[in-house]
Amino acid sequence: MTGIILHKSGNDVSAPWLATVKPMAKILTLLALLPALWPHVATERALQETTALDVIFLAVGQGDGIVLRSPEGKVVLVDAGPGPGIVQLLRHHGIDSIDLAISTHPHADHIGGMAEVIRQMPVRFYMDNGVPHTTSTYRDLLQTLERSDVTYLAPVTRRIELGGLILQVLPPPRDDALTHNNRSVGVLAEFGEFEFGEFAALLTGDSEVAELNHFLELGVPEVTLLKAAHHGSRDAVSPGWLAVTKPKVVVISCGVDNPYGHPHAWALRYYQAVASEIYRTDRDGEVTVQAYRNGSYTVVSGETAAVTGARPDPQPSAEAMVPAESAISLWVLADAPGNDHHNLNGEYAVIR
Repeated sequence: MTGIILHKSGNDVSAPWLATVKPMAKILTLLALLPALWPHVATERALQETTALDVIFLAVGQGDGIVLRSPEGKVVLVDAGPGPGIVQLLRHHGIDSIDLAISTHPHADHIGGMAEVIRQMPVRFYMDNGVPHTTSTYRDLLQTLERSDVTYLAPVTRRIELGGLILQVLPPPRDDALTHNNRSVGVLAEFGEFEFGEFAALLTGDSEVAELNHFLELGVPEVTLLKAAHHGSRDAVSPGWLAVTKPKVVVISCGVDNPYGHPHAWALRYYQAVASEIYRTDRDGEVTVQAYRNGSYTVVSGETAAVTGARPDPQPSAEAMVPAESAISLWVLADAPGNDHHNLNGEYAVIR
């Protein structure tokens, strides 16, 4: 579709043929055009409403399993819960392939289902924190990756585009003395059009305060949605962290009656002081945040719409009329040659 835009600055007339028409005739001419223009505008407005980014916190029990699905159908899986049941949850959402899978760190409650995901459906790219573990769960995942055609991406500073979804990878600290929790891969997801306000979600695995401070040094923005680090543990939140991120919505992924006491009452008080809405998968079940291009959002827990962020009238967008590419490819720029495990320089990647 070709959009029709009339610009006027000072006495300049952007549509020359209008210059020869008398004022009243100009008005009548424009009114006559409205019926032809309105269906296109209405269609674009409808697409703006329905074209959303889905951020789905799967109810995997005591663990993390998060799906980001772009309007173009690109799928990112951040962690895969404690077991293979996540495959059924993904298929329930019509997901049968993964463009990018990220294991934030190799604890079983985050990678327990990842090997089964890779065995059961195509996964194009895979990222982890690059730190090996000694468990059988980790070894099984490693062997599955070695037998697959998955392309490995190291956890270095990257910008990854998946349709309208932009991912900023926040690399963990390079300190062998730190625990796996404090070497989680951070993911900042951004979506929307700058002039209308952008939606941002921040996922930081099981980061504790030490790594959160590292992310603050790297630079994190205010966000709309924050995944509570380490399942709402007391040692995974601080006033300084929340003063910078200022989340409107916090989602805590944890299991019913889990033995760790997650989420901790102390952490909940911190989140309640900042966020307007807090959701817990142990009480609310699966939580889906739908983000729109104008920066607004809707939260759905279970089957019920829980809260809707303020949404001004969406503006027509020619971009919304462009069909998504069906093929997927990856460009990685500004990278030194060799194995990604050893090239810890910044990169720019585009997945299409």
